[in-house]
Amino acid sequence: MPELEEKQVNYSPTNVTLTTTTETVVVSSGPVKVSRHTCLVHVRAWAQLTTGAATSAVTPRIRRGTANSGQLLSEANAEEIKIIPGSIEPFVIEGIEERSNMDTVEYSLTLQQASATGNGTVLQALIEVEILGG
Repeated sequence: MPELEEKQVNYSPTNVTLTTTTETVVVSSGPVKVSRHTCLVHVRAWAQLTTGAATSAVTPRIRRGTANSGQLLSEANAEEIKIIPGSIEPFVIEGIEERSNMDTVEYSLTLQQASATGNGTVLQALIEVEILGG
């Protein structure tokens, strides 16, 4: 079983605006030290979102780096909203990958609304990165 070698958690209580249907970074992990040549990286992220007007679904993603153009770590599956547009909804996503020849790794959680005619607001978000080896 892999052993936990490094862990970093970043919580953001700062509101982040999701402009209609634009994929937006809502929280980043910051650089996490990697002490092995090859390791497994487990990333878990969560956000609380007030959806924008006419939003039908939201796609959470975990990406490498700090931009919405970073390589996708997890699948990008749209989740239908559970209540009505304008409500507060939670979104959770996890992913794991093997990394080699890295001194540090960094990941971000992005959210993207579908069919939105109004902006959404992320009220809080958290990202957790675990470096596993052994």
